[in-house]
Amino acid sequence: MPVYSFTTNNTISENKKQQLVDLVTDAHCSIMVAPEQFVHVLFMDGIPIFDNKSLYIHANVRAGRQQTAIDKLHKILTTQSAEILQVETDQVYLNLIEIQAKWVMEGGFLMPEPGEEDEWMEKVTTQNFIIHRPVNN
Repeated sequence: MPVYSFTTNNTISENKKQQLVDLVTDAHCSIMVAPEQFVHVLFMDGIPIFDNKSLYIHANVRAGRQQTAIDKLHKILTTQSAEILQVETDQVYLNLIEIQAKWVMEGGFLMPEPGEEDEWMEKVTTQNFIIHRPVNN
């Protein structure tokens, strides 16, 4: 949690996928103030999208953030994803849904509410649950 899903009409190169993963991870963690280990990014490319859009981003994030943070995340993801994929911003559709933390589990642990991540990380790492960000060599 959060889960970001990118659906595109065309195939995305591995390099551009990595750029999008980095964008989402950096933006989500800095704006939503969450550990990078929480971020999941999925890709579905070569799929027709409604309204002839080039990119559809579906994001499930934990509820409880300020509207200004949500608006900032929306703007950054829309503009920078368009830049990475070299499409116009009006060709990007972002659907951001807020999910209650108690509805989601990571490694068998209910997710914490925003602001309670440090305590949660301490709890799960002492129980040998370690999560890592993939490294692209």
